[in-house]
Amino acid sequence: MTTETGQVRPADVWQKADSAKKFLDQAAIELASVKQELDEMLRVSTGSQVLDVGCGMGNDVRAIAERVGPTGRVVGLDSSEDLIARATPAGSGAAPVEFLHGQAGALPFADDTFDAARAERVIEHVPDPAAAVAEMLRVVKPGGQVLITDPDHGLWAPDLADRELTRTIMNWWGDHVPNPWVARRLRGLFAQAGAVDITVRLRPVVLTSLASADSLTWIGKAAALAGAQGIVDEAAARAWGEEILRRDAEGSFLMFGTFVVVSGFKK
Repeated sequence: MTTETGQVRPADVWQKADSAKKFLDQAAIELASVKQELDEMLRVSTGSQVLDVGCGMGNDVRAIAERVGPTGRVVGLDSSEDLIARATPAGSGAAPVEFLHGQAGALPFADDTFDAARAERVIEHVPDPAAAVAEMLRVVKPGGQVLITDPDHGLWAPDLADRELTRTIMNWWGDHVPNPWVARRLRGLFAQAGAVDITVRLRPVVLTSLASADSLTWIGKAAALAGAQGIVDEAAARAWGEEILRRDAEGSFLMFGTFVVVSGFKK
């Protein structure tokens, strides 16, 4: 998609550069340690009722269903009808699962429905982060947990020679996400919504190939668009992109970032 001036917007590249499945699968590989952290922090047990906001095709829904067993219940909600349509049930011996199309800022559930609600790499994309956090807290029971993680898109740090050029492009490119700094805002949003016992953990992500970096940031597309749209000099942008490709080819590519994991409970 292009703007009225014929420019391609970063958000459109992010959404359409690859199939959703390939993107989600590669991102899950890169975030294995973060996902393990979430699993350990999610306070559920046999019989728990759990909501996964932004469930995609339901991989985490099915894993949680195994944990809570047949007496539990797990619901996955996503704003993409295409992804929901591709979600599949959990295996035998797991909790019943349900997949719904809906919006994080207006959850279609009564107050005090779930024992826990989680969201992974979702709040960065929603129109109203405060409403999404408040809604997740609303639908958990008193004492229930809300667990959210998102990357801080202001903290992605590729190792490239030109520092000023890298800062300029990365600062611009980070705005392809609707809420690029929401991760650092999460604790405040939890407190604003009335959560208690709020904890914050930081988890680094180290990316050593362009493929892995693209799965989370699409940095490989940034140079051409930055030059074409006049964000930086076109020749400089081209050289910047060529350095990324060269480092990737020779095995010296490095980029790291930070995921913020926030947990809170309903009074």
